[in-house]
Amino acid sequence: MYRCTDCRSKFEYPEIVCESLEMKEPPYRRLKRCPFCKSGEVEKEEVFHCQNCGARLPDKGKYCSAACRQTGERLYAEQMKRRGEFLASPVALAVKEVEEYNKIHGTRYSYGEYFMRKDKGELK
Repeated sequence: MYRCTDCRSKFEYPEIVCESLEMKEPPYRRLKRCPFCKSGEVEKEEVFHCQNCGARLPDKGKYCSAACRQTGERLYAEQMKRRGEFLASPVALAVKEVEEYNKIHGTRYSYGEYFMRKDKGELK
């Protein structure tokens, strides 16, 4: 969203004008101007949206209503619970073990190669 500081109009996209700098070929200078008053005093205005439903907010906030806040917090809690369960899973623990071994020993073993070598007793 853009805003004209002269006429205070708000618009999605400014009008783009190419100024030739009195040359026959490029470089051209691209200028943004207000589509209403044609002023060059245009600035980008930061727009905020509800993190749950995506509605445009009038000011810097996270949610548009108490219901969206409750839904957003519930969904975030569920996501953190699933993430915690995944990080405690055998697969995630095995991947962490491989990554730690590679970091400590300066190796680049894949998951399969690490466990193959570990089963054969080749690793320290």
